[in-house]
Amino acid sequence: MTGDRLLPEDLTPLDQPRQVILAFANDPAGRTFPKRQRAAYPFHIGRALYLPGDPAGFCTLYLQSCSGGIFQHDRLGIAVRAEDGARVHLTTSASTVVHAMDDGDAVQDVLVEAGPDSLVEYLPDPQILFPRSRLANRLVVRAHPSATVLACDSFLPHDPDGGASPFGWLRSDTRIEDETGRLLAADRFEVTGAASMANTIGVQGAYRIQATLMVVHRRDPDAALAALRSVVPESGGVYAGASLLPGGAGAWLRALSSDAVALRRLVRDGWATVREQLTGAPPGIRRK
Repeated sequence: MTGDRLLPEDLTPLDQPRQVILAFANDPAGRTFPKRQRAAYPFHIGRALYLPGDPAGFCTLYLQSCSGGIFQHDRLGIAVRAEDGARVHLTTSASTVVHAMDDGDAVQDVLVEAGPDSLVEYLPDPQILFPRSRLANRLVVRAHPSATVLACDSFLPHDPDGGASPFGWLRSDTRIEDETGRLLAADRFEVTGAASMANTIGVQGAYRIQATLMVVHRRDPDAALAALRSVVPESGGVYAGASLLPGGAGAWLRALSSDAVALRRLVRDGWATVREQLTGAPPGIRRK
């Protein structure tokens, strides 16, 4: 829907160790817990939570930033693995500010691996792109055929000068792979702040806020698609559509909006509908 075609060589690779490493497993009673965790600056990992309304043993974990956002020259890496049957919801405590960058850029690289019969929800809050910010985002989802992964990627620009100081650029690269690393689906784009603020008809118009919700569900991609399409509004401040992912990988929803609250509600509704389809109950309320 937005941005230009982005080639693999356009993305800056992560050349440093990952600051966050998380592995989840089930205890003998079937309760998911963090089997391994490592967090280096600028990240902090909250304690495992088991919230009312969630299925028994479903683990929720908050990933927090101690630095106040993403800064120029940051090279951030996150790796998450869910072992057989683990069920985990990983999110952030708030949106992430991507600060102004006068020299260089920032890179964030996330790997989510989902083992047999696992359910992983990687749903961070949006990234807020400040004037002159430049960020390369890379997300790799590597899932077993019986696993399900929900992953969200969203952003919104913040320009206190009303269009005079847009963000620099955002490069996004999302890969869906099978358990061997074979590519099933990919989504790449690059959008500049100037293009985002241009109100170009047929590209973005006045909709400057964007969210993508992917449901990697190879067992029944049509069911995942039906769940996402059931929440797409027919009118209002959100322009959205849902379709199947290539390679039988699942389904995805992409939405544009001029209203951050409306877009957040749509993403939550999509997540809740898929969760209810998979577990029989919608998720409990998460406090932010």
